[in-house]
Amino acid sequence: MAMTKCKECKAEVSTKAKKCPNCGVSSPGVSGKDMLAGLGGIVVLVLITIVACSPDDKPTEKPATKNPKLSEEDQAAAKKAEMEACRQDLQCWGEEHWAAATNRCEREIERQAQYEVKWTDSYPDTKLTRRGWLDKEAGTLTFYGDRVQFSNRYGAFQNYTYRCDYDPAAKSVINLQMEPGRI
Repeated sequence: MAMTKCKECKAEVSTKAKKCPNCGVSSPGVSGKDMLAGLGGIVVLVLITIVACSPDDKPTEKPATKNPKLSEEDQAAAKKAEMEACRQDLQCWGEEHWAAATNRCEREIERQAQYEVKWTDSYPDTKLTRRGWLDKEAGTLTFYGDRVQFSNRYGAFQNYTYRCDYDPAAKSVINLQMEPGRI
């Protein structure tokens, strides 16, 4: 058992003592120097962690559409080809127009409410949970969802499913179908 002097009364105490038996001070074997050294060690560890976990400032990849070696015409042609390839892929085309479709379909759905409407979506859920082609050649999409409730005249809410047909070229809702239930 190591002995040291109390930081207050200077009596002999154990380094593990919680209180000095002579004066009653808490942690009598811990000096201000010891506390400062411990705090310094913690600060050094925090700084090392911050430096080790910080991201690099240098980008790892250059954007595909901005190639300084290509002329503006070639870049435009590459972007057009990329958009045409996206238009043929349901996943890409749906994601490209999902935000605009959500905004416009939400407004149309809310217009159908005779009384109150309540959305039940939350992060990471969305109002439009599924998608499909309405007409692949025309590029029109159909979005599906079931995250809305309509109230009746007594205030009771009922779940509804909806199908929203969306035209990305016109940025408008083509058709909206709704019925009670869940997907």
